[in-house]
Amino acid sequence: MARNTAWQKAQQAQSEMKRLAVLQEAANLFNQKGYHATSLADVAKCLNITKTALYYYVKSKNDLLYQCYLTSLEEIDTARADANQKGHTGLDKICQYVASNSFTSHEPAALLNEIDAIEDKKKRLELHKRLDRANTCITEWVREGIEDGSIEDCDPELVARYIMGAFNWISRWIASSKLSMAEITDNFIQLTRKTLAPS
Repeated sequence: MARNTAWQKAQQAQSEMKRLAVLQEAANLFNQKGYHATSLADVAKCLNITKTALYYYVKSKNDLLYQCYLTSLEEIDTARADANQKGHTGLDKICQYVASNSFTSHEPAALLNEIDAIEDKKKRLELHKRLDRANTCITEWVREGIEDGSIEDCDPELVARYIMGAFNWISRWIASSKLSMAEITDNFIQLTRKTLAPS
């Protein structure tokens, strides 16, 4: 097998950066306009490339949506691992999760209520299962927080849905807010602590 040269590795790295830029811009547009109201031409225009060039990275608009979700889920998995490693209490883990570099190092890629637009049933079910695991983890942190005293006694599943629902809207807030991603995240964490901590 031929060894990759430094030049080939550089080309591969550049190609991956471009692919991630396509997914980020597409996620931004899907968040702002919705999947059905966004076209590949819209994405290409924002990236200042031709629509034809997009097909180097994705097969179709639906494949683009699926790739965006995969990227979001990778960020979620990394953030969950960070939270479990750095958090000392249930509430700490929730806040560490929100503050993870996976989310705060760039505009959020999380998408809102678009999974059912994925046409491939197998892929759609795969995404639902992975998102369910993420929601289950939040529920477990709430339960842990109730047990360790960092969170007020409450319904863990209901509170987890409340947290994830609010967190998923950050991608909309950043588009219309004068605050930076870091400022929005700090405010979200403060509100979360005030809301969940025992009074």
